[in-house]
Amino acid sequence: MKWIVRYTLIVAMGWTLAATSAVAQDNASHVYFTGGIGGGRFTPKCDTGCFGTAMNSNSMMLVLGYHMTPRIRGELMWLWQPATGVRSHAASISVGLAAYVVGNLYVRGGVSQLDLSVEDSIGVSEGKSKPGFVVGAGYDLFLSHKFAITPYVNFFSGSIKTLTYDNGGPTVTTSGSVTAISGGISFTYRAWRHQ
Repeated sequence: MKWIVRYTLIVAMGWTLAATSAVAQDNASHVYFTGGIGGGRFTPKCDTGCFGTAMNSNSMMLVLGYHMTPRIRGELMWLWQPATGVRSHAASISVGLAAYVVGNLYVRGGVSQLDLSVEDSIGVSEGKSKPGFVVGAGYDLFLSHKFAITPYVNFFSGSIKTLTYDNGGPTVTTSGSVTAISGGISFTYRAWRHQ
């Protein structure tokens, strides 16, 4: 969706400018960044075409955040889940919020744009979603004042209005959905910590 891409770019630029200003003016930067790898599975569903079989996957995550308070931050998050053994993937780009509920344990939620590509024995299905959603949680295990190892779990889901299906003949346009779950370990920079 064009609106979410524009909104994501605006938010990213705003956070980048605000974070740059905060770093320049105050050593207690509000910037948050984490990148991680892990595993998971996703399930594509098509009204016509693909089998709808759950697929095991690897997973990658990148998050850029800006702490508005020590316990609440805005986030721009990218999730990528390439299937193991086949040329298929599910992906999500989202904007949302994360909140620390107890100590270093946080929960997150946001609105996302999903991308799906599934190759199976009868053809290839590809599509992008209407706005979907993403939720997750993690726990920062600090190695120093600003750096942590963070176990995490994420779940995203959304419906796909236009899903193109190609089996070598005429291309079929259908609709469907995707759900995905992943977990892993990320390496985190978090300068502003609550007391």
